[in-house]
This record gives sequence, C-alpha cells and structure tokens, in this order.
Amino acid sequence: MFLIWILLTLLHQTSGLSAHIEGNTTNSQFKLIYPDEGAFTIFYDQPPARHNVVLYVDKHIKNFTVSIESTQTNIARISDTVDISSCLEQHENTPGNTTTSLSLQKTGACYNVSFLISAPYIGYSTAKFYADTGSASADIYLGEAMIRSMRQRKFVDFMYTITVKVMFTLMILVMGNDLDVQTIKEHFRRPKALIVAFVAQYTIMPALSYGTIWMLGYTGSKALGFFAMGCSPGGGISNMYAKLFNGDLSISITMTTINTAASLGMLPLLLYTLGATIPADEGVDQMKIPFLSILESLAMIVVPLAIGALIQFKLPRISLIIRKGLNILLMLILLVFLMFTVFVNNYIFVKWDAELMLASCLLPYGGYLLGGLMAWACRLNWMLIKTISIETGLQNTAVSLLVAMSLASQPDVDLAIILPIASTIVSAAPFYIMLPVYLVRERILNKLKAKREADTESGDNSEIGDEKLEMELNNKS
Repeated sequence: MFLIWILLTLLHQTSGLSAHIEGNTTNSQFKLIYPDEGAFTIFYDQPPARHNVVLYVDKHIKNFTVSIESTQTNIARISDTVDISSCLEQHENTPGNTTTSLSLQKTGACYNVSFLISAPYIGYSTAKFYADTGSASADIYLGEAMIRSMRQRKFVDFMYTITVKVMFTLMILVMGNDLDVQTIKEHFRRPKALIVAFVAQYTIMPALSYGTIWMLGYTGSKALGFFAMGCSPGGGISNMYAKLFNGDLSISITMTTINTAASLGMLPLLLYTLGATIPADEGVDQMKIPFLSILESLAMIVVPLAIGALIQFKLPRISLIIRKGLNILLMLILLVFLMFTVFVNNYIFVKWDAELMLASCLLPYGGYLLGGLMAWACRLNWMLIKTISIETGLQNTAVSLLVAMSLASQPDVDLAIILPIASTIVSAAPFYIMLPVYLVRERILNKLKAKREADTESGDNSEIGDEKLEMELNNKS
C-alpha cells in the first residue's frame, strides 16, 4: 500500500525546460523569434556551432546592432561577432499571438541573426539578447533562450548503461545467495544493531548529501544525482571490507539486504520530499525527478534477490560454486567496472577541482565517522561499531547510477553521475591506505599470540617433566 500511495502521489509531478525564447514585451520596436525547439543544443568539446534567430524590427529603425551574452561562460561561450542579414521569407510561428508581434511581422523588417556558440563543458546556460540603436541610454533587452551543452552519445555509452544494469543484478543475486536465514532471525530477535544501522543509513547519509548540496550551491541534475547517492543503501562491497577488517560479516550482509529492500520505499520517499526542494538549473522551470522510472529500476532488486535466495535453498551445489567462484569474479568485475566508468566518463576529471573533491569526500567520510559515533553512542561493541561505520559510509553506487540513467534527457544524465562517481572513487581510499597497515598489524599480533601460546604450553610440559622426575627419585629412595 505504501508503494501504491507513493506511485499515485508522484504521478502529479510535472516539470520541464523553460519554453522558447522569452521576447521583450515592453518594447514595441523589436520582436525576437526562435522558430525551432526552444533551446540551443551544443556539443561539449566540439568545434563552435552556428545558430540563428529571427528578429523583426520596426521599419523606422535603420541602424542597430545586436549583442548576445551567456550567463554561464564556463558552460557556453558566444562569439562577439554577430552577423545580421535580411530574411528571405517571413516566419509565421511567432510565440505568443500579441498585437505587437503580428504588427511587426506585417510591417517591420525581418532579419536573421547568426552567431557561434562553443561548449567548454556540459550543463545549462542562458543566452541573453540585447539591441543597441545608438539613441537609447541603455541596451534594449530582446529576450533569452536556454543553451543546452551535452556530450555526443557513442556506442560505448550504450555499453556502459548495459554494464551498470548487469553489475547491479549480479551484486544483488550474490547477496541473495549469501543470505543466512538463521542469522537474520537471530538479529531480528535482538534488533538493536539493525535499527541503529537503518537509522544511520537513512538519516545521516541523506542529511549529509542534502546539506552539502546547499552549502556548495549545487543545482539541478548534478544535485539530484548526489542526493540520490546519499539516499541509496549500502553496497555489497561493504561486506567485503567488513570481512577484511574483522567486522561482523553476518550483520553486514543482513544490513545490506534490509537497507537495499527498504530503498524500494525510502528512496522515492526521500526524493519526493527533500529532493523536490532541490533548486533547478538555470533555464529549467522545475526539477524533473523520474519517479516511475526510478521505481522500475528499484524493482530490479526484488527479482535477483529472490533468485539468489532460491538458488541457495533449492540448488545447494550451485550455491556453493557461486560462493566460491563468483565472489572473486565479482571483485574483478568491480575493478574492471571502475576502470570502464572512468574511461567512459572522463569528462568528470576535466573539472575536478577543490569543490568537487570536498563534496565527494564529505559524504563517505562523514558517513564513516557519524555512523561509527552513532553505534558507539548506542553502546554497541567494537566489532559492530566498525561494521555499522563501513555500512553507513559505503553507498551502493549502482543504485544512484540507475536513478541518474532514469533521467529523461541529456545533459541531465551526465550531470547526475558526476558526484556519485567522484564519491565512489574517493570512498575506498582510506581502506586502501589502512588495509596494508591493518594486515601487518594482524600478522604481528597473531605471531605474538602463537608465541605466547607456545611458551605457555612449553612451560606446562616443563612442570609435568619436573613432577615425573621428582616421583622417580622418591621411588628409588
């Protein structure tokens, strides 16, 4: 019922890009018309492309110039040179049937305004048009239009989308195959650790991502992708780190399973409430959150999880093979997947600055720290504190990537995955640094423990030998 309520409520969401050029309605001397789709589309890292608009001018104005500026020059740059030429034919599709526009179309002069736009990066900007007649004290505002800069889609992008979905399915299937029902039942009998982990996952992480968005001023799809990352459940890789650092593996798997299943309801709920307050990009009327597509993507959790559990109970031999072979294979696939992610989305590193580094570190490192503190405040043991800390800070990147890929258009998808991928890259850094030190420490401790046990055993044998010798001497006497 909860999911049905979410689904029906979300159907009322509407969003979209701002409409075509907004012409100047206060000045009757000019009328600007953009007769195409209402936005200039340019491609990142490609040669400058030429674009045109149509301008109707009052017949009494003989000399004028047009200037155009981009509000986000880091996204789109417009050439200073603007070419103006007479129209060969009249344009009928004037936005808005105002008396002024119709009058200018019939009696005014028609001009084609041509200019070049280049794209230093992906995202949204706004082109603002001004006219100078030489007599006015200030330039006359003519109107504005959105500029949409995106990457050209290639076959490798299609393969990457397929890879994300396959990886996600495999991870959930392995998780289902590793389920220990008896252990889960035991944890449910004493659910304190599970409750702490659930609260940490769905309060600390969304709050961290949401606070970071507002602190750094992120907007639109970029902010939405980061918030989706904060609302995602813990990933299967957290189980591996919990095992390597001597955490409670059984409760780690249980937490991952429960939080992943809970994401079917929690992720749409958080996106609908807090996510709806994320400000849109410039030129976009309202944030577009594709709730139905997100629900469809999250439904992918149920099927592989059920298949993995079914294999464990009905096909124990195959389950054993999966446990022995697939986990190692999955780790290798994860490594290849990370390299593939970096290769396909290398545009992320073009703008990898201090701000992006700060944002990508705040989410996982804050999760480790605050998740561990919450577990400590609840008086859990050290093993559970480590496990909950890891489980909180390590997010399931595949879920946030699925959310990003559910967005309707470009460059929204590419913008939405920037922060999740950056956060994923830096989230494992502490483990790579700490793991060698931790393993060396464990090796030394194990050697000391073995030596102590050997010394103790040797001491006991010596005492037994002395007693036997003493008994023999007494007998001889």
